[in-house]
Amino acid sequence: MTTSSQTDVAARVRNVGKVYRIYDKPQDRLKQMLLARFGRRYGRDFCALHGISLEIKRGEALGIIGRNGSGKSTLLQILAGTLSPSWGEAEVYGRVGALLELGSGFNPEFTGRENVYLAATIAGLNRKQTEERFDAIAAFAEIGEYLEQPVKTYSSGMMMRLAFAVQTAIEPDVLIVDEALSVGDFFFQQKCTRRMHELRTKGTTLLFVSHDMGVVRDLCQRVVYLRRGELVFHGNSAQGIRLYFQDGVPQNPSKKAALNLSSPSAMEEILERFRPLACWMGEATDEGHDQDAHILGLALLDKDGRPTTKVIMGGELVFWILIRHFSSTPMNVSVALKNRFDQVISSFGSYTLGLDLRQPRPASLSLFELKMSVMIEAGEYSIQVTIGPQSPLPNRGTSNEETPWLGPFSVSWEYERDPAPFLGMFGVPVTGSFRDLNEALS
Repeated sequence: MTTSSQTDVAARVRNVGKVYRIYDKPQDRLKQMLLARFGRRYGRDFCALHGISLEIKRGEALGIIGRNGSGKSTLLQILAGTLSPSWGEAEVYGRVGALLELGSGFNPEFTGRENVYLAATIAGLNRKQTEERFDAIAAFAEIGEYLEQPVKTYSSGMMMRLAFAVQTAIEPDVLIVDEALSVGDFFFQQKCTRRMHELRTKGTTLLFVSHDMGVVRDLCQRVVYLRRGELVFHGNSAQGIRLYFQDGVPQNPSKKAALNLSSPSAMEEILERFRPLACWMGEATDEGHDQDAHILGLALLDKDGRPTTKVIMGGELVFWILIRHFSSTPMNVSVALKNRFDQVISSFGSYTLGLDLRQPRPASLSLFELKMSVMIEAGEYSIQVTIGPQSPLPNRGTSNEETPWLGPFSVSWEYERDPAPFLGMFGVPVTGSFRDLNEALS
């Protein structure tokens, strides 16, 4: 529910849970309605949220992250007031702008103009206030003459443009965004991100759900991490994102033994220094007799050595791979760069670079560093890392453990500010100059 408050709290969630009734067959729903009075039960319960409690401060940007099915959208719908919890209470203080399901709140038979007035009225604006904002809404949406056509003729991108323009123009106290930006084109996504930054500086509270961890890290100071409907982390965004990445990598449950090293204090000091930088950390174990080494940690850094999941086209990324050695066998390291369709667009590493391998000491750590000039088109990417004594191939590790991956990280382009470093899918390393013709042919 939405009420007013003079405190510094924008929203409170107290022990909120949500249970859905799942039916295997459509007719079971009808049977449940007709026969429930006789004690007959059909279907089964699915608990989407398990007693979530949190407090959101005014002016805070809170990211809500988790895998598909973790309860993120359910929590936002409860906060937006479009869904009632099965138990517990959720309170949001002030005017709420919500971008949830695409086109929600729009009448498909109305024109875009009519839907602007409808959405603004639902948000609490009168006609005069809407008229004062209308030109700005139309300019931001950039859908031109389609504004006078029925919304049912819009593409998904046009629908998102208009919805985002309206919900941000009402100057909400709390703005709720659920993966809406994934629908629009890349340049409009950049425009929306800038608008959210502007609203944050004006004191708007932002509740943001996305699978793009680069955007989450950039927009949000804190994150809530949900796993199968349970709140497992609420705090610093960098720590939450690191946990999100780490949970995405399958762990070998047999590797739980404690370290047994000749210098455990030195090992622990290295790990403590690496952990704040890492996007993924594996288990440090002494069970390595069936393999020569395993990957202990991955980090993705910018050119200044800071953890990042976002880079501008033409910029530089640094990959750090921390390796735990169990023998003196030298190891090659290979990195496969994958796009969102799991296609390997490039693979590189110590073998392709022709590097001389170092012979490690058993029970030691080593660090492999790769610096990449990001001459690939804008989008989301992940990397998969493999190690082996020969030239390990993508998706084909040489040990019994799962090969870890890192991502997604995003590549973007500030198209309104900077010229594109290249056009197309890749930027091929080239040089060029104008030569004197006589000199060249002499």
